Amino acid sequence: MDDITLCGASVEPKEQTINVLKTEFILNDMGELHWLLRIQITFTDDGIPLSQTTFNDNILNRFWMQDCKPISTAIDSNHQLKAIGDIDERTDATAYQQILRSLMYLVTGTRPDVSYTITHLSQFNSSPSTKHQTAAN
Repeated sequence: MDDITLCGASVEPKEQTINVLKTEFILNDMGELHWLLRIQITFTDDGIPLSQTTFNDNILNRFWMQDCKPISTAIDSNHQLKAIGDIDERTDATAYQQILRSLMYLVTGTRPDVSYTITHLSQFNSSPSTKHQTAAN
């Protein structure tokens, strides 16, 4: 089974493409798209908003952050993170990397605004401190 998603500014080219494909393959038209790769798609007169609210909630629950308070920026621009020092407390690198991987998926889907933060935090993947963990959270 293979899936294909077709979209366009008008219906006619899409229907023509479907008709050509039907001559070669057995097709099931599933109708209007609502979800694709964990991204919720809504069609409105003003555009096509994309949302990963469900995935966001799953990330928050997975890392026990469901009761956290939202902030307006992804990372404090005045906060300078540095490599772990002798007096810094280490944190679990695997857990840190799992958080960053989850956030990277948001960047590619609907949240390109946090790409700088994820790139910055990724510098500390091999040896994160509790300060890095706090910034990721």
